[in-house]
This record gives sequence, C-alpha cells and structure tokens, in this order.
Amino acid sequence: MSKPISSESSLFSHQETRELLDWFSRCGIDYPWGDNPTPYRVWISEIMLQQTVVTAAVGHFNRWMDLFPDVESLAAADEQSVLKAWEGLGYYSRARNLRKGAVYLMEQHGGNLPDEYRQLLKVPGIGDYTARALLSLAFGKPWPVLDANVRRIAQRLLARREWEKTDDLSLMESLETRIPEESPGLFNCALMQLGQQVCRVRTPDCESCPLKRSCRSRERELQGEIPAPKKRKISEKSSVLLLLISDGRILMTRREKGIGQGLWFLPAFPEGREEELSGELMHPEHGEAADSMILRERVHLYTSWKETLKPRIFFLKDHTDKIPEWMGPEGDRSRWIDLDTIDEYPTASVYRKILEDIPSLFLS
Repeated sequence: MSKPISSESSLFSHQETRELLDWFSRCGIDYPWGDNPTPYRVWISEIMLQQTVVTAAVGHFNRWMDLFPDVESLAAADEQSVLKAWEGLGYYSRARNLRKGAVYLMEQHGGNLPDEYRQLLKVPGIGDYTARALLSLAFGKPWPVLDANVRRIAQRLLARREWEKTDDLSLMESLETRIPEESPGLFNCALMQLGQQVCRVRTPDCESCPLKRSCRSRERELQGEIPAPKKRKISEKSSVLLLLISDGRILMTRREKGIGQGLWFLPAFPEGREEELSGELMHPEHGEAADSMILRERVHLYTSWKETLKPRIFFLKDHTDKIPEWMGPEGDRSRWIDLDTIDEYPTASVYRKILEDIPSLFLS
C-alpha cells in the first residue's frame, strides 16, 4: 500500500498555485456556463460534463438553456421533453434525475439550489462531486473538486503508478491546503482545464505546465506511462433491428426500465431469428408481401460492451394498425409513429442515425 499523500510533501507550492491561476487567466477556455455561473447553470453543466467531452457539451448546454432556462421551467417539463433535450449525451438516468431534482427544489427550496453541502446531497442526482462543484463555482466556497483530470495531475506529480480509493481522500485533504479562499472556483476550473489542455491522458505537454517543477513523473520521464492505461474487457453481441414501415409510419417501442428507460427503440432480435420473423412479413396471410431492404450496420458502444446493430427495413404495402404478436410484452408499449414526427420522440443517438438512413422515397 502506498503512503498517504498527506504524509508526503505537498502536491505543489503556493508559488505554483499562483502560477496555475496565472496560466488559467491566460490560457483558460471560456465556456458558456462560466460566463454566468449561476447555481442552476453550474448544476446543468456539471451533470452534462460527467461523461461527455467538454466540446460536445457546449451545444447541448446552449440548447438546454433555451428550452429550460431555470429550475421552474425544468420542473414543469414532461419527461419525454427532457429526454429529447438530452438526446446524444447518453446516461439518460441523469436527465430524469435533473427533472426530479428540479421538482424537489421547487417543493423544498422555492426553486433555489441550497448553498450547504448536506442539503445539496438531498437533491436527486447530486452527489459529492457535483455538490463540491456547486459550492465552489456557484457559491464561492473553498471546496476542492476531484475529477479524472485532477486525479491524473496528482498521480503524475507524485509519480504514482497505482492509485487506490483511499488516495482520493488524501488528495482532497492536500487540495484543501492549496485552494485559495478568495477564488476557489477559479482554482478548481484551472486544475480541471490543466488536465484537459496540458496534462493530457497520453500526450502531456509538460513544457507548458505551471506545475512542472513539482512533477516527479516529468523528472523521471515517466509522464507517458502514468497513469497506466486501463484494461477493460468488452463484451460483444449482434442484434437485428426490424424497421416496419406502413403508410409513412414506423413501429417503435418505449422502454420502461433499464438502459434507455423512457426512450423509443426499434424492435431488436438476436441474429438468426430475423429469418423466422421476416418470413411472416414476406408471406403474410392477407395482402401483398412486403418489400425489404438492408441498411448499413451501426455499432452502439456502452461502458463494458458493444452491440453491432443490423437494420432491416420492411415496407408493408397494406395499411396496418396492428402490433405484431411476436413482439410479446413489448407490444403493449409500442405504437405506429409518423415518420414526419419521429424527431419529437427521444431515442439513443445510434438509433437516430439509423432512422436517418431510411430512404426518403419511402417516407410518404
């Protein structure tokens, strides 16, 4: 077990703290949530940034603010509108929690985010990291934050090949000795952007780093090896998607639980069974057989697995309002949706791309 960080020399000096803030004043990137860091704007941005590249979050943040500019408007929105606004960011439970949090804030705090740590933790979807970010960035309180960027900086400064959960607590204690009371938000933003721009995962720009004099990894030329890349086992599977189209409508189903709860999906089946199902569609008991077409494959990436999606369209020549029996329980949550309005229904981004691949000549 490695020694606690607090028992070693400080991460960096007070002079380097000043140099870090000076670097940020010269090189920091202005993001829309930083221009007017109200508690609500900081809250939304921090939830978006938890699993999203910062550059990708900017557009989503601006669109979100146009739709839901404050806690009150978010609390009044229906879940489908919130999920649609979140489309493309993934981890849709966060969007649902934002709405739940807004409802809670309207009921318990008059629509305002509290400025006390324990009260913030009671808001649905707000954990330790988000609470600390709010306290420092929105309320100007000296609470350090710890994200992957800050952890990577510390690991390199200390030349730690291994990092344990207990090191996070020691790191937080060390940061508390450096965070300036007069500008805690700037300090936290400076560290996070230093990790994004300079102390990058695989290509650190050490010569531009204001903390380079304290960096043991740089001194030992280990900065390219620390932290070691994570080895993650990825499971794989293939699924066939059936796109059933009738009179400019498509059959979709709304997921009620699990990954993608509240989103609309295309019927999916393990590879192989689609022949059985397509046989029923190609040789119906009544009416003309359906035309079919295979669209290009898409890959849906998750944290620990990836799914190859193989879309196949069936253009039904007879109008139908029936939900196929082979859909089983999913049929109760399915409906025929006009393709002209399909953009109004929230779905995972990879499914949105598949829907956009449908040839336009078949949409009317």
